[in-house]
Amino acid sequence: MGHASHTSHLVAPKYETRLTIPAREAIDRAWADAAAKPSRRPGGIRWLKNEIDRPPSAAGIPIVTLRTPPVVCLVIVHVEIMGEQSMGVRTVEDGPWPGEFAAAWYDVGAWVPCPTCGAALLWCEAGFVPGWRICLSGHASQLANDGRSAKRHSKQDASTLACTKRI
Repeated sequence: MGHASHTSHLVAPKYETRLTIPAREAIDRAWADAAAKPSRRPGGIRWLKNEIDRPPSAAGIPIVTLRTPPVVCLVIVHVEIMGEQSMGVRTVEDGPWPGEFAAAWYDVGAWVPCPTCGAALLWCEAGFVPGWRICLSGHASQLANDGRSAKRHSKQDASTLACTKRI
């Protein structure tokens, strides 16, 4: 039985978020950067590509299916535009959005790539351990307290993956 069949129940997260043009370009480009390293991708190229579903109207907020977080430093915030609050993603160079305020560490951590393979990290606090995550390849990790990085815990891969099958 191949590795991908052990992780086939893991689904890439979707985020409704406002994006600056440079952030959108980084998200679109991230899968190509990861595809250049296929030896690190046991799940294959099928799950590398991020998707950005553009809403039919200009007022709509895009939906991002995140499979491979960009390696560029994205700033994850919350923004209030025309009285509506939503998540916002921008680059450092973009500067702050009007009405921007800091996102919680766990919102920031949603955009951190797996430290081993670069895949998206999924929420997996099965044992109520704050910051515990598993990536789309099945690697167990713990987010740092600020949510900006993660540390791999390879000895926990099998037990963490087993817990996700019961959710």
